[in-house]
Amino acid sequence: MAKILDVSIDELVFGAVTERMEKNISDQELLSMFQKIQKLEQQQLNTVKDFISAYLLKADLQKNLAGSK
Repeated sequence: MAKILDVSIDELVFGAVTERMEKNISDQELLSMFQKIQKLEQQQLNTVKDFISAYLLKADLQKNLAGSK
């Protein structure tokens, strides 16, 4: 069916990436940023992923430290 519709199986099962993002990300500015990020070159994309991972790790550590006090 995916071949007939000329879409990926993932898109057929889960919907278009943009559709899924719009359903899951309520902040429109953040959604717009993620849509732009997807168009970056792979090296730049990896840098953004590393930055986000580092930021989330820091936030989790701060949350855990605050919760243990």
